[in-house]
Amino acid sequence: MHLTYLALLFMTVFEVVLSTRESREDRRKPPHIVLILADDLGWNDVGWHNPEVKMPVLNQLAADGVIFNQAYVQPTCTPTRAALMSGYYPFKTGNQHQLLLNLHPGGLPLRFKTLPQRLKDVGYLTHIVGKWHLGFCKEAFLPTNRGFDSFYGGLTLGTSHFSKMNGILSTPGYDFYDNSGVVPQTNDYLAFMLADRAVKIINGHYQEYPLFMYFSMDVPAKSPEVPPEYEALYANITDDRTRRFYGKLSVMDDAVGSVVDALKKRDMWDDTLLIFIGDNGALASSSGSNWPLRGIAATLFEGATRVPAFIHGNMLKQTGYENNELWHIVDLHKTILSLAGAESSCEIDGMDMWDTFSKNESSPRNEIVYNIDDDPISPGAAIRVGDYKLIAGNPDLFYPLRLINQSDGWFNYGDVPTSGLPVLPTGDEPPPPNVTYLFNVIDDPEERNNIADDHPEIVQALRQRLDEHRIYYMPAVNQVFDEAGDPSNFDGVFSPGWC
Repeated sequence: MHLTYLALLFMTVFEVVLSTRESREDRRKPPHIVLILADDLGWNDVGWHNPEVKMPVLNQLAADGVIFNQAYVQPTCTPTRAALMSGYYPFKTGNQHQLLLNLHPGGLPLRFKTLPQRLKDVGYLTHIVGKWHLGFCKEAFLPTNRGFDSFYGGLTLGTSHFSKMNGILSTPGYDFYDNSGVVPQTNDYLAFMLADRAVKIINGHYQEYPLFMYFSMDVPAKSPEVPPEYEALYANITDDRTRRFYGKLSVMDDAVGSVVDALKKRDMWDDTLLIFIGDNGALASSSGSNWPLRGIAATLFEGATRVPAFIHGNMLKQTGYENNELWHIVDLHKTILSLAGAESSCEIDGMDMWDTFSKNESSPRNEIVYNIDDDPISPGAAIRVGDYKLIAGNPDLFYPLRLINQSDGWFNYGDVPTSGLPVLPTGDEPPPPNVTYLFNVIDDPEERNNIADDHPEIVQALRQRLDEHRIYYMPAVNQVFDEAGDPSNFDGVFSPGWC
């Protein structure tokens, strides 16, 4: 019996040592990390939800990896990027209000140490290719001053795909940079220019160091432009907007394919974790589709905030399945840093989801805050705890910019007419709606049944939880326009140096 006990003790110690050794092996060599953030990508805009979309590369990567069915982001692009870069909910950084427009003199506050800054602390080489959209009014806000070794892309909320011009609520201006220099204007398609730069970075990467590439894609986004050969892939679709939009989804697939091919040719693929996620849901007037989820981008409904996402990599312990665990983009901040062996702030909202991602273990997260925005023009907040979601106030962040547009229904491709560019409020608009919605988003993911009247106790509990979060609320950084940033003051180019 004594020998049996010793044998069991030896086996237990051996298993612990082996487990510890395996854990250390998993974490010993930090992986290359390629994070692909697609712009305005709706739930129905990917092939694994919509078989009409031709995207063989992404479909195969998703099928061979882990597809997420409850991955959440913020309702618009700047807040999502702020959450990713900082690890905090945007209402704690002042980035919760709508999004940074061209003449907003602000950005992600400089007191927050960003994801690439922390990755550089442990030896990563860091690059951003594509859209920044976290401030540019002064040099300190630029991506190469926020932890990236290189930057190739745009500073504002987006441009046309060919001309690289942006004229949303400002004088039109050019926006395309290579680090701090302006890229000479060409008529090449932007998505392929970005993909070419991503490939160039991979080909020139010094492999003694781990790579972090943030490929912040400009597609599918808002501009209807698409190369004719990609539109022709969907010649059977009669609606012009939908046909062009589908073409952009295939452009995205080819762009990702070129990055994957480059990683394979450099023998980096087996050591790469690829993360793919949308920055917010589709803006239906641009022909994207969140179907069957409710709402469009810039609302507090699921269509704006629950997005397609997957991960792929040899370091995953379980693959080839759909994961239904809850997580939020703030968690990517913490998870990436943990996997890389880097430190994160102990106060962040992000949680380490690696065991959930890699082993299909239960998520440590039971709650997400969709947003808290106490702006008097468009106040609204939403929270989910467990299966229940509360929307309180105004669910449309772009009210009153979007009074003429539908935003709270269920829309598929082409259901919402193009309304043109938004106009600034005049002050004569009716007050914003003040609604209370309660949904069980597990039983009712399409948010068709408001059960607030049936469960006043749950409504009260979730309101109280929102109030507990409000003690950390920071005023929004983007409340005013500053004409000093108009590109006409900088030879027609959106440039820093005006705040």
